Amino acid sequence: DLGCYGSELATACANRLAAEGTRFNNFHVTALCAPTRACLLTGRNAHAVGVGNIAEWGRDLPGYRGWIRQDAATLAEVLRPLDYTTLAIGKWHLSRIDDQNASGPHDLWPTGRGFDRWYGFHGNAMDHFHPELFENHTEARPDKHDDYHLSADLVDHGIQYVQDHLATAPDKPFFLYLAFGACHFPFHAPADDIRRHHGRYREGWDTVREKRFARQQSLDLLPASARLAPRNDNVPDWESLSADERRIAERGQEVYAAFLEHTDEQLGRLVAFLEAENQLDDTIVVLLSDNGAATAGQPLATLDLRRSAYIDRESTAHLLANLDNMGGEHSQCMYGPGWGQASNTPLKWYKGDTYGGGTRSPLIVRWPRGGVAANRIAPQYHHVIDVMPSLLQMIDAPLVQEVNSEVPLPVQGQSFAYAFDHPAAATAKSVQYFETYGDRAIWKDGWKAVVRHSAGTSFDDDTWSLYNVEQDFCELDDLSGSEPVRLAELKALWLEEAERYDVLPMSDDLLTMYQNVVPAPRARYVFYPGMTRLDRLSAPDIYSYNSRIIAEMEVGDEPASGVLLASGDGAMGYELYLQDGTLTFTYVYTRERVSSITGNRPIKAGKHLAGVAIEPDGDGPAAVTLLLDGEPIGTGTLPKLWPIYAPNSGLRCGENTGAPVSNGYAGSFPFTGRLRRVIVDVDV
Repeated sequence: DLGCYGSELATACANRLAAEGTRFNNFHVTALCAPTRACLLTGRNAHAVGVGNIAEWGRDLPGYRGWIRQDAATLAEVLRPLDYTTLAIGKWHLSRIDDQNASGPHDLWPTGRGFDRWYGFHGNAMDHFHPELFENHTEARPDKHDDYHLSADLVDHGIQYVQDHLATAPDKPFFLYLAFGACHFPFHAPADDIRRHHGRYREGWDTVREKRFARQQSLDLLPASARLAPRNDNVPDWESLSADERRIAERGQEVYAAFLEHTDEQLGRLVAFLEAENQLDDTIVVLLSDNGAATAGQPLATLDLRRSAYIDRESTAHLLANLDNMGGEHSQCMYGPGWGQASNTPLKWYKGDTYGGGTRSPLIVRWPRGGVAANRIAPQYHHVIDVMPSLLQMIDAPLVQEVNSEVPLPVQGQSFAYAFDHPAAATAKSVQYFETYGDRAIWKDGWKAVVRHSAGTSFDDDTWSLYNVEQDFCELDDLSGSEPVRLAELKALWLEEAERYDVLPMSDDLLTMYQNVVPAPRARYVFYPGMTRLDRLSAPDIYSYNSRIIAEMEVGDEPASGVLLASGDGAMGYELYLQDGTLTFTYVYTRERVSSITGNRPIKAGKHLAGVAIEPDGDGPAAVTLLLDGEPIGTGTLPKLWPIYAPNSGLRCGENTGAPVSNGYAGSFPFTGRLRRVIVDVDV
């Protein structure tokens, strides 16, 4: 998607870094976000450090717990003893699910893994208009002005952190790890940026892919033998779509293009700051992605991806009616698979696949004072585990001998710094394995064996393919039939690597794994006004069990208003609040299926117990009763409930500085009476 890699997008900062540095065209990652980050920060394979999968799909096995084992020293833990200031900004996604609240423990947070300071978020999919952030160990509540966007906020804090470093310790070096939430789902971009792209993609994904491929050839990013991969099986012919279908599909890509260009602009602000402070040329700048583009969502685009994942498909009529909302705060937008493959031009398949579409990533390195050549393309094959040893070699830094009172796990990556001095050198690396929820691959000396696994089938029944990727850049000519001995050798090598690095046993049952990591519900939860936000997976499970939410409050002579408890957001969420003294419970199943039950009389002055009882009926409806001092003041029925793991946002008490839920009020709507606490009893 970067202009310097052949796209039509205006990525001025990335293009500049490429023009003034070296681009790799044969660089690979793990095909999934958290495993790649674990590799990047440790120089070791993902399974070997315990992050063979994201924590949300974690298992109690050495290779799949979802956080970095303590003896796998991070780059920050290596650099801090060398007198570096270590700063982390943005996405972490390397801690336990049940450690992601302010009470911790914090040993797996960035500040527990070598970083002096951190401003960012834990999970994977973050709302860029209403993010859930922490600074070090404390919930952060950014000033969400009308033009607030998380990407800009992250860069603001990155600049501030470096300014603080330069002001207090200018003679010390610094390491800044900036991990954007962009361009992960949900696609969120400023309205003006989206508007600028209106109509830009009417030619469709087939033509865009062809044009990108031609530019990649003209930029010498591809070997002469490379051919454009055919459309993936789940991508329709653009010409087969109706006019309405095309408009929906176009909108998804318009939002994505705006999202990426906006991100590049923010990165440009950081680079400009470093340049203005005379820091840029002596700073090693490394730019990469964590995986290939995704295929999640519906065939054209989605307004709310979690709805299509956990509830039902969005109709064409619904999507057309909400085109203008896509990319804004009333959406959790995602483009269709056709644009995902366009993002992966010229390759096939997607994020999560161990084909090139999942594992090939841009890698740009700029460091003019260190001898990194300008405007050069490096063809050597390397993997994200090679970044850490490369950086340490470039700054002539040794590995520390002890971290957290332990001898560090040996680094498994291999430096690619030789490529800067010897651009024509052969690849020094010889072997690299891959595994992502059952998809596997092994690369050795220019040959690659790979398999796409179908969930629910036996791993033993998978059919492997074989490619000479030195000659077949896009993995189009399967040589498994003509090279059975080589394929057998590579499969055996994959098994050896899998045993060495804790890949086995594998699992493909992602939903069950997800359900298994949700913390067990407590019988009682007590929440207080102004408390720190509670993670969405740690919130009370009112969807599986009978529950009762009771607020202990006192109101004066004036009718009270404000939020008592809010959880989730406007795509999936609920909240209990007072409006001019009247109690209301609103449940959002989908944006167009919203249920509100309102009390039949206002709450008078005095001390009260006010709340709601919810009684689910299996997978069907739920009976709702509003309660005031033990007496019913309103009843209703919720037609259906979503599962605990479906919403995208956590729980707030006494106000809602998070994502809007009911849209029945403006702002954070703090409770104007005296709220002592809110008790949630769950009949577990």
